Amino acid sequence: MPHFLEAMAELQFKDLCFRKKEEEIEVAFLRIFFFTLKKSSLKKIGDYEIGRNKIIFRKISLQKAENKFNSLLRKGFNNLKNKLTGNAALYIHKNSGIPLIGSLSFGIIDKGTDMLELKPITGCNLDCIFCSVDEGCSTKKTLDIVIEKSYLVRETKKLLEYKKQPVHIYINPHGEPLLYSDIVELIADLNKIKYVKSISIITNAALLTENLAEQLISAGLTGINVSINSLNPKKSKELAGSSTYDINRVISVLGRTKDRIKITIAPVLIDGINNKDIEELVRYAKKNNFEILIQNFLLNKRGRKPAKQLDFKKFYDYLEKLGKKYGISLIKKSGIKKTGQLEKPFRKNDIIRAEIISKGRYKDEYLGRSKNRIITVKSSYPLTNTERIRITGDRYNIFYGIAL
Repeated sequence: MPHFLEAMAELQFKDLCFRKKEEEIEVAFLRIFFFTLKKSSLKKIGDYEIGRNKIIFRKISLQKAENKFNSLLRKGFNNLKNKLTGNAALYIHKNSGIPLIGSLSFGIIDKGTDMLELKPITGCNLDCIFCSVDEGCSTKKTLDIVIEKSYLVRETKKLLEYKKQPVHIYINPHGEPLLYSDIVELIADLNKIKYVKSISIITNAALLTENLAEQLISAGLTGINVSINSLNPKKSKELAGSSTYDINRVISVLGRTKDRIKITIAPVLIDGINNKDIEELVRYAKKNNFEILIQNFLLNKRGRKPAKQLDFKKFYDYLEKLGKKYGISLIKKSGIKKTGQLEKPFRKNDIIRAEIISKGRYKDEYLGRSKNRIITVKSSYPLTNTERIRITGDRYNIFYGIAL
């Protein structure tokens, strides 16, 4: 009798990782995001078994298995969550139809200079008591965002081809860039773009290891700006809002990395809370030949407020006095150069129509799309489909609006 091989479909994935639970399969995505699939839904496709990055279906062709499983994945991505915050999460990819210009929270920020900010992810592993953008586990935000690496690179390249001038890229998300699982590949791909002059990350360095630092440097990273606000182990934990934050480990990694990349220490002065710590950080930076860029704690409407904001004249007087004491300049000239900038498709007070594509990062916000821009729309009532919006903010191609 002829022997027929049993049909089998093996589906493999780079960014998905499968784990069995009681009645469900947990699907991890890009390390810190996940959704679940019911075992009963998988069983309807066919008998199956899972591996770390694959799923095998029996008695079904590859094409049928792919079609049916992809349908489940689409539903799963509609219920994507962030493991760190518990928030719903939105995956923005090249086929999502979601523009990467227009939001301050994610995507590409171009202020018409040679400094370009990229924000590939939101959410943070720390919960700093002074966080001006309200990230971390105590955030009041209800949505997190992660962007497909290739889409972010493609749109950055398009923008730079328009600007046609060298730029310094800062990977500076609302959150921690090292949570982005494709961070090494992102830097490597950005480094291939014609007009990219340098690439830096703004990080708390809690996740940085010597091995990861080496990978980042090999990929083309040229600078690490590290948010350190105290060298005291207890105080640093308090400021970071994390009992697991280990400043000694961070210092150790920086010490073993400093000869291979430019390191800038970027503490925030919270007047009345870490003044003495700032002075200690100045000594630490000078001893290790690090740059130091001291920032003033700023009061933002939705940021955390552990102290009052120091008047800027007093802040600069403080920097001047401290700099003289240690023989270094703490008041830095930006050196930022103006460049070409994309035209604004609409202006403040314009009335436009925008397609609502998602809920926003706060409960009273939505994300709207119009003329290849994202608009953060406030509304006290649910929004769907296309809405009339009045633009309330348009600075730097960052758009805010209210529903009419």
